Amino acid sequence: MLVLNGSEDLIEALEEVLDGAGFQTKGVRVQDVMRGPLDFSTLVREAKPAVIVYDISVPFALSWHAFQKLAATPAAAGIPFVLTTTNREGAQEYTGPDVIELLLKPYDIDQFTRAVSQAAQRGTAVADAR
Repeated sequence: MLVLNGSEDLIEALEEVLDGAGFQTKGVRVQDVMRGPLDFSTLVREAKPAVIVYDISVPFALSWHAFQKLAATPAAAGIPFVLTTTNREGAQEYTGPDVIELLLKPYDIDQFTRAVSQAAQRGTAVADAR
């Protein structure tokens, strides 16, 4: 799993939850991908995530644009995204064919791990079909 979030504390918490659920997880700050020093394509190729967890945070429009840019990267093709956000008003806008689940915060840990597990299963099925 690859966790992209703006908060180091949340990255650590989500890594702990996902690792505890049996996933191998790498967390990265969104800022480090969008403004450097990390290259997203290289990160995806090296981490080989089954799912990318991405937080649509404030400012929502900028965060949504960053998500669209990352999701359109050839390295991310076929990898499902699980999005999290507090933006209830914009939540419907944040869905599409590659988004498996959109979780509105606050969500519970079981709901989160279930969404990631389902996304991983669907992503594996797509990869196997290729």
